[in-house]
Amino acid sequence: MKKYKLAELFCGPGGFAEGAKQTKLFSHVWVNDIDQSALDTFSHNHPECETIHGDGSKIFNNQKMSELKKRHGSIDGLIFGFPCNDFSMVGKKLGLDGNYGGLYKVACKVLKYFKPEFFVAENVTAISSKDRSSQTYKNFKKIMTDLSNCGYGIYGNKIEFEKYSVPQTRRRLILFGVRKDKFNKINYQLPSPTSSTKFVTCKDALSKLEKKKNFYNHEFTNHNEDVLKRLRKTKQGQNVWDIGGLPNVKSARMSHIYKKLDENKPAYTVTGSGGGGTHMYHYKFDRALTNRERATLQTFPISYEFKGKKDEVRKQIGMAVPVKGAKAIMQAVAKSFNNKKKITENYDWFIKPNSKNLIANHKVSNGKHYDNYVQTKLL
Repeated sequence: MKKYKLAELFCGPGGFAEGAKQTKLFSHVWVNDIDQSALDTFSHNHPECETIHGDGSKIFNNQKMSELKKRHGSIDGLIFGFPCNDFSMVGKKLGLDGNYGGLYKVACKVLKYFKPEFFVAENVTAISSKDRSSQTYKNFKKIMTDLSNCGYGIYGNKIEFEKYSVPQTRRRLILFGVRKDKFNKINYQLPSPTSSTKFVTCKDALSKLEKKKNFYNHEFTNHNEDVLKRLRKTKQGQNVWDIGGLPNVKSARMSHIYKKLDENKPAYTVTGSGGGGTHMYHYKFDRALTNRERATLQTFPISYEFKGKKDEVRKQIGMAVPVKGAKAIMQAVAKSFNNKKKITENYDWFIKPNSKNLIANHKVSNGKHYDNYVQTKLL
């Protein structure tokens, strides 16, 4: 089977790259990120790949891309998880008006220059809405039509990572784009879940660390006595509001504040930022999780060493794509390019190459496309 050459924008510490590498079907040749500590982590764990530091919206001019092409040749695929800060439910939801919302245009520039066969993009599910009157829908349609007009047909689906052996409840929108000359030749099937009912619990994942010693990024947090008292009163699955709240705080009741994990369930979503009370808390011990424990919930191998200060590492881990989820996604991509059978599949979103017609609830049946699951032939 062919081995595909990949480049990646907004690569972070390498969750997608590690998952792709584990398939043995893909190899990264160059990546970019503005976060130097994340690139230090990436290059330490993937020394075979060129890392490019800087703001992609400023550095990816024709000269820079020409130099990359001379060094590495063409690429088969582009990966990009453009920053989700402006779309996340826990952010200010500024959308395309924020500092990060328009960064997908860097991918447009790279796609138009390199013209890879495919791309895979990842973002929070809050980036999309099926309410056509909402600003979220209008923003999402703008992103999808701009990417489509780079010459790609695009399939989009919400992925629940806990269904792919990730011990964490994490939902993301995954976009798979196919270059227009390849569009009618591939059969894109969604990643096959390892389970839809029995999930890997946080205890399944974290208890293994208790039996090991001397591994990277396992520094403990020194809590003050007030925090320790609070945690001692908190049962598994409870947060600070379940035990009476915080002094002088009557609003901002986010459910994960000082919330302990429940050993019988996957963890709640690992995040990369936030002040006191947002660091995730162990189901068994009265303390915040270490970075190694967070990385374990993100399914990074225990040998994967993160570089940078403690808070920088926390940010890297929280912004990463879970390795096992990335592996499942990339296995599905490889399978699609080699699948000769006509498939039946449902997609949350679809847009043809060079189109302005964004379709929600799209169906492919025996290789034929239908709009909104209604048997009206589209293509």
